[in-house]
Amino acid sequence: MSTTNPFYLLPLAAVCYFVHAARGAASAGPQDKRGAASAGPQNERGAAGRAGSFKVFVLFGLVALVTRTVLVFFGPVTPGSVVAAALEGLRLATMLAVFGTFNSVADPFRLLKLSPRRFHEPALAAALALSIAPRTIVAAGRVREAQRLRGIDISGWRALPALAVPVLATGMEEAVTLAESMDSRGHGRGRRSRYRPERWGAAAWATAAIGVAAAFAFVGADGALGGGLEVSTYPLVWPAASPWLVGAALSLAVPGLLPAGPNHV
Repeated sequence: MSTTNPFYLLPLAAVCYFVHAARGAASAGPQDKRGAASAGPQNERGAAGRAGSFKVFVLFGLVALVTRTVLVFFGPVTPGSVVAAALEGLRLATMLAVFGTFNSVADPFRLLKLSPRRFHEPALAAALALSIAPRTIVAAGRVREAQRLRGIDISGWRALPALAVPVLATGMEEAVTLAESMDSRGHGRGRRSRYRPERWGAAAWATAAIGVAAAFAFVGADGALGGGLEVSTYPLVWPAASPWLVGAALSLAVPGLLPAGPNHV
């Protein structure tokens, strides 16, 4: 959010792909695998939905990048205006890639267990928001499979309404089921189920420390670090980059190198 410099945004995008590739398949820890034995294919579809959400967010990011760049041609067009629009689109695309990576590697309901009890309500809202994309991907996969078995053509834009309506209906049914489940557990009535808190291991602490350090590096960037967070497009000049900030961006790939385990989040 603090920069439009491609020398910082592109490394961040590359880090997103690396962490997703390294941790997307391993996002279901031993506890989730034990749960899969009892929950059946539903647990596996949930993990597959989280992994597939990265591609969806990257696709939306590319669409945002192209759309933001094309919109500039409806007004006065100069080299500076085109570059400025493209960099704004790149920033939005990178933010979507970051969110997609987090969505693909983190189990939202394990995160709910980590939240302090006093922050249970906002943590629950965040967990539900994070689960929307994976649940939608899983629902779309089920609908496409059912339509394919019925001999319905699911290719092309014309098939989109036939896919969207069942997916929305499935989403409504799952929302009602989730509301009933929350009500049965006494949510909102001062009585709710208690969860065994997960302990943070060395990998989790290292991940949190690296994220905080990289964030402070960009927030505190000034002339002493070389800065260059905002690219000058009027006049249009080649952007400068601080090796310290490039290193801070690349350091976010460390979580992908850490050993996975039951306490890795």
